[in-house]
Amino acid sequence: MNRIPRRLNKEPLIEAIWQAQFEPKEGLPVGDLLPGILYSDLKVDYPNLQLHRLPTADIPAPIAQFDPNLRFSAKYRMEEPGSPFLFQIGDRIITMNCRKPYAGWSAFKERIFRLLDEIESSGLVPVPGRHSLRYIDLLTLNPAPDLKALQVQFRIGQWNLQNLPLQMRVEVSDEDCNHVVQIATPAEVNFPEGKIQGSVIDLETFSKSMPSSWQDVRTQIDLIHDRSKAIFYQQLLTADAIALMEPEY
Repeated sequence: MNRIPRRLNKEPLIEAIWQAQFEPKEGLPVGDLLPGILYSDLKVDYPNLQLHRLPTADIPAPIAQFDPNLRFSAKYRMEEPGSPFLFQIGDRIITMNCRKPYAGWSAFKERIFRLLDEIESSGLVPVPGRHSLRYIDLLTLNPAPDLKALQVQFRIGQWNLQNLPLQMRVEVSDEDCNHVVQIATPAEVNFPEGKIQGSVIDLETFSKSMPSSWQDVRTQIDLIHDRSKAIFYQQLLTADAIALMEPEY
């Protein structure tokens, strides 16, 4: 089984996302109230923070509530130019994104915990629902759609799909966590330096135990991170692929 590196010098990660879902109190428009509170709190650390109203904010609440594609959509986005962190809030969802370059787990976790303190102190979301960590990587070791860097095999009858364009999504259970793995190849991602083509690996991990408080979220976060990391290095990447990314142990 592959050893789990402390870090990769050739990091394929393009975005890390912490997400929490919840059910609002009846009649309370959390998606409109919470952004203002968080904006004031976040301005202390991000003096140039910008608040953006998203198009989904104009969708009537009854429609958004019963449409499964809109139920957990964000209504506002907050970000500071030059910062890797981005915050999004909706009536039933809060996310914190860390874009490339990844700040590292210690810094990401610290910022999550500070956000949890701000959410909890607002009093608007007393009980969280499912929360997860999601890591999106772009593999460029082999020309897409070649998935030689992954421990995967795809066949339909007599057809070997290993080097064909592919989009797939699968949910797997692992000890105390569930994982949602999505693979898309070839895929093109826009970066400041230009477009890069490769294979996108999207891994979302969440605890099987539903939290009953924000303290439960704090308690579970390291478990979710450790299980996600183990799945990525031991079940998805090959040993050769890890070696090419210049790991440090």
